[in-house]
Amino acid sequence: MHHSDIKAISGIRKLDTTQMMENYRFTDKDAEVLTTLQPLMRTSLQPLLEGFYDFIFSFEHAKIFLNSPQILQKHRAGISAWFLDLFNGTYDDAYFHKLITISETHVKIGLPPHYVNTAFSYVRQFLDGLLLEHGYEQALSSVHKIIDINLDILSLSYQEEEQQQLINTVVFLKRVSVEESIIPFVQPIIDTQTEQIMKFECLMRLEDPLTKECYSIFPVLQTAKSIKLYEQFARLMIQRSLDIFRTLPWSFSLNLGYDDISDQAFVTFLKEKIETFPHPERIMFEILESDFIDDFTIVESFVAMVRQYGCQIAIDDFGAGYSNMKNVVKLKPECIKIDGSLIREINTSETSLTVVKSVIDMAKELKARTIAEHIHNEEVFNVIRSLGADCMQGYYTGRPFNAYKLLEPLCK
Repeated sequence: MHHSDIKAISGIRKLDTTQMMENYRFTDKDAEVLTTLQPLMRTSLQPLLEGFYDFIFSFEHAKIFLNSPQILQKHRAGISAWFLDLFNGTYDDAYFHKLITISETHVKIGLPPHYVNTAFSYVRQFLDGLLLEHGYEQALSSVHKIIDINLDILSLSYQEEEQQQLINTVVFLKRVSVEESIIPFVQPIIDTQTEQIMKFECLMRLEDPLTKECYSIFPVLQTAKSIKLYEQFARLMIQRSLDIFRTLPWSFSLNLGYDDISDQAFVTFLKEKIETFPHPERIMFEILESDFIDDFTIVESFVAMVRQYGCQIAIDDFGAGYSNMKNVVKLKPECIKIDGSLIREINTSETSLTVVKSVIDMAKELKARTIAEHIHNEEVFNVIRSLGADCMQGYYTGRPFNAYKLLEPLCK
């Protein structure tokens, strides 16, 4: 960061802290009240620290970040200084600069923001009890003000970090949009018995035009939707996936959400692309089971439209929590993809084993093929095979890769 940037940020913070004091109506009188509490706070420091560490060490994150005697000793000294400074009566630029430095340190070491909230909850309760015990009820208002001001200041760097991350994400997404750098990746779906590739699932990746690295859309999906870029990305993804598989022999699946199939312009675009694809029977559309919660008639209408061209339907993440069997039966899906949360622990959880077995049996009754997702090791692979799932997908059976690699043999 340039020196001028630091100066600019410091200026913003100075303005914010001044405004904050006014917002909390913190006056010179409050400062005087806090100063009178100094003797009590010095004698109460040791009990505060004892109770404070007993309290926060009941949380796992404290054990992670205070994991050595040296770190604990340094932290203890910092907490002591911070606590006594609450009652020093001088709340100037130097005071707030100390708080900002603490906040920036928290962000740099990756300390979760809820740690700060947890710590403040204890200090606030301790001070309330202490003041009431010693007859300082009239000081409660001033103490609460300085605690709230501190909490706000110590959250500033977290807020700025989140804002900067959002800005970086928006810039990245707009760069992807301008360059149209949407790359279909594919992950193989294999036959459980023969271990041969049956089909591929297409996965959207965003390629950074600067670094050429590819990233999943999911961490930035909501941002892409909020700045109205997602539809462009989805159209590019559909078009490029169809172009890749136009001359290939495999079936492939495309993921669609409720937002996609409820958008009439997008559905019209999709229909036009299906009409010009030589083998629409090789296309499978994966629809999340949770999307049934919305207007199911929209889902039904979309499924009826693509079925006219011979496309297939898969219910994705089945068993993740929501289940309306009436609607599943109505759709008559060709495939049911068993949610990965059930598969991951199937070798150690009797509950997961029972649920997955029930889903496989139910799918057979519906004459639907089953795909077990998130196969991540040999043990899970063997359990799924023994249960009779039709297909498997996961890092153990095949990692996602750039779909254009499928075309390389054709270019030789």
